[in-house]
Amino acid sequence: MLNITLKLKRKIKRLLKVQTESRQTAVPTRRSRATKIIILLGAALLFGLLYPGEVLYDPLDMPRQGELAPEDIVAPFQITVLKSEREIADEEEMVRRSIPFVIDYDTAIVRSVRESLSDLMAQIRECGGIDTADTSALTACVDSLAASFPMLSRTAIEKALAAVDDLDSVLYRLNEVFSKDIYQVGVLQSLSTLPEHRNRSVLVRQADRESIVQRSRLIDKPLADVRLLSALNRLSATDSIDVETHYLIGRNFIQPNLFPNADEYNRRVADELLLISNVKEIVNTGDVVVSARHKVTARQGKILQEMARLMHERAAGRHRLASYLPVLARILLVLTAFAALFLFLYHFRRQIYLSNPKLLALLMVFAFQLLAIYLVEHLGFNSIYAYPVAILPIMVTVLFDAEVGILTTIILALLLGVMHRFSFSITLLSGVVGFVACFSSRRVRKRTDFYRIMFFIILSYVALIFVVENLKLNPSSEILTEMIYGLGAGLVSVLLTIGVMPVWESLFGMTTDITLLELSDLNHPLLKRLAIEAPGTYHHSIIVGNLSEAAAKAINANSLLARVGAYYHDIGKIEIPEYFVENQLSVTSRHESLTASMSALILSSHVKKGRLLGEEADIPDAVLNFVEEHHGTMVMTYFYNKAVEQGAEQSSIDKFRYPGPRPQTRETGIAMLADAVEAASRTLDEPKPARIDDLIQRIITDRFQSGELDECPLTLKDLAKIKQAFVQILIAVFHHRVKYPAREPAET
Repeated sequence: MLNITLKLKRKIKRLLKVQTESRQTAVPTRRSRATKIIILLGAALLFGLLYPGEVLYDPLDMPRQGELAPEDIVAPFQITVLKSEREIADEEEMVRRSIPFVIDYDTAIVRSVRESLSDLMAQIRECGGIDTADTSALTACVDSLAASFPMLSRTAIEKALAAVDDLDSVLYRLNEVFSKDIYQVGVLQSLSTLPEHRNRSVLVRQADRESIVQRSRLIDKPLADVRLLSALNRLSATDSIDVETHYLIGRNFIQPNLFPNADEYNRRVADELLLISNVKEIVNTGDVVVSARHKVTARQGKILQEMARLMHERAAGRHRLASYLPVLARILLVLTAFAALFLFLYHFRRQIYLSNPKLLALLMVFAFQLLAIYLVEHLGFNSIYAYPVAILPIMVTVLFDAEVGILTTIILALLLGVMHRFSFSITLLSGVVGFVACFSSRRVRKRTDFYRIMFFIILSYVALIFVVENLKLNPSSEILTEMIYGLGAGLVSVLLTIGVMPVWESLFGMTTDITLLELSDLNHPLLKRLAIEAPGTYHHSIIVGNLSEAAAKAINANSLLARVGAYYHDIGKIEIPEYFVENQLSVTSRHESLTASMSALILSSHVKKGRLLGEEADIPDAVLNFVEEHHGTMVMTYFYNKAVEQGAEQSSIDKFRYPGPRPQTRETGIAMLADAVEAASRTLDEPKPARIDDLIQRIITDRFQSGELDECPLTLKDLAKIKQAFVQILIAVFHHRVKYPAREPAET
């Protein structure tokens, strides 16, 4: 499964991989031209339709919430602003909250309780004349009362019989407690039967009278018993009563008389919901919606949105095609902007223009930038200063160069200005912050350089906000808030760039200075393998790297690329290091037992093997070109002469050439010369400065006359500077040391 995933990854990378300048086809084909047109039209359609998609049919000059109206906006016709689904849902929820739940109060139950209590007292009086000594009669009376009032316990009945002389007082007290403490509000069967409701009040209906009661005042049967006992205890504090007798009698007569009425509540809610109107506001013809130079409020923004929708509907009603003209105009504006970008690249950056993957990578940076702005806007940040507009300038400058970064910044500023209803503010913001981002990110050699970029971007945000907002005479509190937005936008821009930059580098095979610095780490797995398995080649590569870097600096070439490419130019020797002279420890060479053609085949194989090893390790093309080009198509003279001596035809010379190609860039040309110079310098018996100078001159002349440098843009002036740089490095390498005298033995 892992192998399948790796193969799929390599196929995708080969499809999208940006070829380096050395591999770029000079003559564009018909297919590549068609692809460019498709990329251009596709970008114009996607960006024109999708950003921002929800205002696709709005007039571009119509301001939105938080923006300044350039002039008075007058309603051209009557505008009826409807409530949104969210607003209607909120109103419905408010209705449900405002209408209390309905509970019916049953007065018949209260009367029944009082009547039952009076009947009990009457029957107890009838039993009151029985002689207490007549146990059978007393028992019969208790049994009769228990049968008539089954809810009473025998203990309660006996307690009531014992208080027969005070029955009127007991009846009076219980009725008073029932009226004031129990049934003043009423009793529920259980509080759990009352549905959950956000309104803290309920509506209690009692006959034709309705009253609002706090839900906290409602009680059920257990709470009613507790309240009865509490009331009796309060009475006992001022009146000597038998609390137990009153409680045992009274608690058994309490019955629920409150009943939730969900049907009535739902009916009332439905009636109120019918009264909700979906019309929020009506603006008459000629009314000023927004005054000139005033910010559009949330209310005015909704009116303008409705006005734009009605304008679109009326245009569609007059002519079907007319409704799509705003969309077509938007797409044409985006197409014009990107066409200008393509024209610039065609005339001034032909290498980028000829590479469709590079164009795709560039437009994908545009897409990522617009997506970031879109997400920030939809997170609720209405200020343009919260937009992270520095993402594209930084990425394009690092991936390509500052000139392309500046041009794309101009295109981005125009696009944002157009797509945000011809807003000059966002165009100014994108231009100023983008230019600062381009100039501050021209040379990014390590990840910590992004902190410097972040500082300058935040500074540009703060300075621009201070100047622009003070010109608008905004209060200091608003300016401070906008500065905080700018601070956040600067941080987000740089952090997002750091996060997504490796994706572009890996997906499109693009090489930046940061990638090269990571590859220059001598702890890279390939370089560690080279140091362990082919130590001679490793040492040779380090010296070649130093020579290449010095020469590249001398002619203002990419010194970092030259050094890193030199480090990896011989990684193909890892597989069979013993066949290369710098790794042979014994006097006898492995090639003595081989034919000349076989030796030449083994030596040339390190080029292809190096390419394969580099691709497996995700080494970018710009570095792998050094592997293929550092020998060019040079002839392996030693083995060719050996083959001729053994009877081979002289016409077979092509069999002894390296596969090439010849160096295509100044950096790979330098690496070819440095490789040959370093190897030849090891053969000098006395490496004096004059001999070193002569050796370097002979090698450069040989490569020049053999045509190996014909395809790279090195001039004679460059070759002279390269020679001087090589001389200085090799003299330092082979510098003379003072011979220290031997220590004489001590005399005895």
